[in-house]
Amino acid sequence: MTAPISTAGRAVTRWLSQLGALARFFGNTVFAWRSLPGAGRRVAGRVFVNQIWFTAVQAIPLVIVLAGILSFLLINQAVRELGRINSTELIGTLMVVAIVRELGPLLTALIVAGRSGTAIAAELATNQVMGEVEALEGMGIDPLHYLVLPRFGGAIVSVFGLIILFDLVAILAGLVAASANDMNSLRYFEIVLRSLTLRDTWLTVGKGLVFGVIIGTVPSFHGLGVRRAATEVPIAASRAVVTSTVGIFLVSALFVALG
Repeated sequence: MTAPISTAGRAVTRWLSQLGALARFFGNTVFAWRSLPGAGRRVAGRVFVNQIWFTAVQAIPLVIVLAGILSFLLINQAVRELGRINSTELIGTLMVVAIVRELGPLLTALIVAGRSGTAIAAELATNQVMGEVEALEGMGIDPLHYLVLPRFGGAIVSVFGLIILFDLVAILAGLVAASANDMNSLRYFEIVLRSLTLRDTWLTVGKGLVFGVIIGTVPSFHGLGVRRAATEVPIAASRAVVTSTVGIFLVSALFVALG
């Protein structure tokens, strides 16, 4: 009778323990920059630049295609349907709320989590399995400085930049869709800009930063959490993506609830 309760209790305990370990890892990463030696900043800087190149620059084509198609389809249908009831003013609200504030940050974060989150977890897990992390520690080098901190910062900058790109492409693609349905370009921009508020901007910025923190922390945590078995590498990558995805959706729902 008590077996299911005991099993559920152990599962909750493990989950809370994992969450606490993740929170400590995040705290250690945030404050690691304070003890980063001057000579090591160049090395960490190169890793940071490489991370942005892989996470942000190489993901630009995918983000442009996804943002363009999504916005074009949404605005194309909206102009047609809302035009029948003379409510085209709602196109601005639809663009700002549905794409700029909600889908833009969410889909961008999922793209980065799927691409770069997997790569970060697999790379750090491989370093752990091959003994490279232990070798760094043996030389008195903090792995957080050279393995985690540059990837953490790179993820935040990349997600933030890609969200801005997503929103800009979405607005331009919406213009193409509106023009294809005989809506004046100036009219379209007037409607969208009138619907965009400072609050929407700050919500988008806040989501970008939080999503970047999740993607920069969770994959690194799972990657460095493996032991010495090579079979743990794909498991760590899978856990990193699943945990990051769940975290992104939970944070997105929290922003909606608080907004």
